[in-house]
Amino acid sequence: MTLRQMLMAGAIGLAPGAFTLAAVPAAAQTAQAELNLPAGSLDSALRALAAQSGERLLFDPSAVEGFTVPALRGRMSTDEALRRLLTGSELIAERTGRNVLVVRRLRENREPSPGATTVDEIVITGSLIRGAGGGPSPVVTLDRDEIDRQGYASIAQALQALPQNFGGTGNEGALQTGADTSASNVSYASGVNLRGLGSDATLVLVNGRRMAGSGARADFADISTIPTSAVERIEVLLDGASALYGSDAVGGVVNIILRRDFEGGETRMRAGSVTDGPSGEYGFAQSLGTRWDGGGGLISYEYLDREALPASERDRAGDADLRRFGGADRRHIYSNPGNIVAYDPAAGGYVPLFAIPENQNGSGLQPGDFLPGLVNLANQREGMNVLGRQTRHSIFAAGRQELGERLTLDGDLRWGRRNWENAGAPPSAMITVDDRNPHFVSPTGAASHQIAYSFRDEIGHTRIFGETENLGVSAGGDLRLPGDWRASVYAAYAREISEGGFTNQVNSTFLNEALGRTPDNPETPFSAPSDGYFNPFGDGAVNTPGVLAFISSGRSLSINESEVTSFNLQGDGTLMRLPAGGVRLAIGANIRREEQHDGGYSFTSGNAPNAFTPRSFSRQVAAVFAEARIPLFGESNRRAGLELLELSVAGRIEDYEDIGSTANPKLGVVWEPAADWRVRASWGTSFRAPALVELNDRPANSPSLLPHGDLTTLTMLQYGGNPGLQPEEAESWTAGLEYRPRSRPDLRLGASWFSTAFDQRIGRPVLDNILGALSDPALAPFIRFISPGSDPADRALIQALLDDPATQLAGAFPADAYGAVADARYVNTNSLVVEGIDLSGSWSFSRGDDRFTLGSSASWLLRYETQATPAAPVVSRLDTPNNPLDLRLRASADWSRGPLGIGLTLIHADSYADLDGRPIGAWTTADAQLRWAPRAGWAGGTNVALTVRNLFDTDPPFYNAPQGIAYDAANADVLGRFVALQVSRQW
Repeated sequence: MTLRQMLMAGAIGLAPGAFTLAAVPAAAQTAQAELNLPAGSLDSALRALAAQSGERLLFDPSAVEGFTVPALRGRMSTDEALRRLLTGSELIAERTGRNVLVVRRLRENREPSPGATTVDEIVITGSLIRGAGGGPSPVVTLDRDEIDRQGYASIAQALQALPQNFGGTGNEGALQTGADTSASNVSYASGVNLRGLGSDATLVLVNGRRMAGSGARADFADISTIPTSAVERIEVLLDGASALYGSDAVGGVVNIILRRDFEGGETRMRAGSVTDGPSGEYGFAQSLGTRWDGGGGLISYEYLDREALPASERDRAGDADLRRFGGADRRHIYSNPGNIVAYDPAAGGYVPLFAIPENQNGSGLQPGDFLPGLVNLANQREGMNVLGRQTRHSIFAAGRQELGERLTLDGDLRWGRRNWENAGAPPSAMITVDDRNPHFVSPTGAASHQIAYSFRDEIGHTRIFGETENLGVSAGGDLRLPGDWRASVYAAYAREISEGGFTNQVNSTFLNEALGRTPDNPETPFSAPSDGYFNPFGDGAVNTPGVLAFISSGRSLSINESEVTSFNLQGDGTLMRLPAGGVRLAIGANIRREEQHDGGYSFTSGNAPNAFTPRSFSRQVAAVFAEARIPLFGESNRRAGLELLELSVAGRIEDYEDIGSTANPKLGVVWEPAADWRVRASWGTSFRAPALVELNDRPANSPSLLPHGDLTTLTMLQYGGNPGLQPEEAESWTAGLEYRPRSRPDLRLGASWFSTAFDQRIGRPVLDNILGALSDPALAPFIRFISPGSDPADRALIQALLDDPATQLAGAFPADAYGAVADARYVNTNSLVVEGIDLSGSWSFSRGDDRFTLGSSASWLLRYETQATPAAPVVSRLDTPNNPLDLRLRASADWSRGPLGIGLTLIHADSYADLDGRPIGAWTTADAQLRWAPRAGWAGGTNVALTVRNLFDTDPPFYNAPQGIAYDAANADVLGRFVALQVSRQW
């Protein structure tokens, strides 16, 4: 029996027993009440606070005996009131459930005595056991207050700001600039990519339940439609966790916990804009909630509208000629007027022979008018957007009801719709024109020529549009069993439907007809002899509107639908008692069904739209899992060097009907050698199952212009699924140290080391390094250079691909124009090793009426090494463009006094170098916020926040990007200074 099998057997073979409830910390609530607490004993103040706030406070009267407090008046949250009442004492307050807090001494036993009031305990991400508290894996928590203090308009913004999150995939800004090479985020969604392990390797949950997949492969979660106004807190587990949660939890887990208990109403309004350019942002949110005997319910609606940011408004994004920054001229030879070109086998690409002259309409040209040795260049970035326009509507509703003393039922519904519009790159083509076109002129007397041509000045840019709708529904119940055992069951359903497409594209069949290269087609409403031939020899818009409307009628639409239906049964309680406390166990089973449907059409060639055959894929996944917490030393048997020692063991077996079974264990330890110190460590394995599309994706071919030396080579990319894929596997280690002194409970320092070895990664190596695909020796097995003009075998290969109905834009380029064929189909081949250290610290203190909070977090990567194929060398991608940086950090300072507050945050990304060794500077920006939140009077319950992001309007450092932008869009942005005003009112 292997070590993994032994651990799995030990984890899942445990049997249930009795369990004593424990209190765990949770994020602060933001609901406020008008409080009037008299001076006197702490006991009386706590009882008055419970009565006035409507929340339950549990405490031992003997523990608070002898403490006195001053009067406390004003509008504030229960957590803020407790913080003020307990400051300077050895007492702390911990939230253990909805509207339930426990006040205890800092070193007091966390387990209430027998007969104590039972409370509804929460489960912290990283454990399946209720009330298990902090475990061996690091967890970062963002609550509503923190999100508001940073001025974020969405959950996506809050998570993308984490130093541990990499913005190279699942990021709208990276997609539009070409930095995201995953080719998955077709719906302009916002995902999370912890550690740079991939958006598909970060599991995103809502209230502990899976979301439907997003993108072309449905392999990551879109968090952009979740209403920020409904968020209670976000917990980010920075460790592999497939033993607890199953597939996708390689880089970590993001659990977005939405409010389920709220009394009254909250209205929010937000308006913001960049200070340079037209990109504004406008939002509105309304939440309503009520409580009744044994239950409660709430509903929250949110609307957000963000305008587009044109690339022309940003010098680093709107002009592909980067020589003004000391870079290269990245403009294309596909221009208007165009260039007569020829394929050069020695150069591996097309080289310009003659420039078509400027300032003429393409009529009456003579052979001597063409300009040998000169090149027309076009700025392909002109007219594009950095960010497109997006609008979204989001709704969340939840309710719960106690039925007697043992059973509680709950349910929730989440719905969102997001629309997007964008301006893509202008259409371009390698046009073949001959003497059948009346405008044809040859500078050399040839019978035909190839012209590198851009349609930007005549038909404009490709229009990108789409709509995504998300739905999530869940219902469940908790049942108190004999002893302290609980059983929970839920059923959940999640669905995402995305429809997106392109218009204003060139139809290659129609173009060839308009050029006269194919006979007049009676099936089309156009006739070149009567309506006019397309003239590719002019400068500017020299063709008639009728010709342009005909050739630009190309369009396409893709429809992707993803569904996840799951049923989960779990029990947890105390298995047995040891001298240090109860051995706690959670055990359960899960059945999940995943489905994906796709369809659509393409009309970029042919006389009629080519409808994609609708397809549906599905599979069923069954899992059993268990987790145990074993206390060896604790309050009752502690000794020198062993204030606390707890082991954890977890395991999960999942069976996929299409790829087989996988088993993943996890071990952890928490050790407190002294009262103020905590050491934790964990080891485990994780996996990611192949997405349904990765297994079954339809074959497709598409031309692409790829860099090859100083030239570009027209390359035919081959796409498609691979039914032989196996799960990706990972092994993760973490070790951490925390310092939290009893004398200063508001001070906390932490350091955590992590290492993840990710093997058998499913990928398309060519697309992962698309800009270097033709020059990277590691990708040689996937590249075939061809010379169709001189080699009959190469000619037959490319012609077969062009004749394939799955080939897009088949007529845009002639067969002789191609110089390479690249295999971009899915394979299990990549490996990735990531190692680093996370640092964090926070300290809150008061000086009279002034309250100060300092905080910092940093991610310091030591290794980010990839191997494209088993035969390829191991390459460090750390500190290279479109890859994670070695150091990212955030440091914040916040001051408040009465209703006023000021916050300042510094964000730093370290310097690095491009692939040629040229330095890319560090980028440090500052965010600031001014708040006014009166607690009483006519404005009581109002919160006004003015937030300025990138306060000093600092440009990102220069990077000579091949795609014609002057920055690394995976690690920076050109949004610039952004000012937002948010007003909220609780009533």
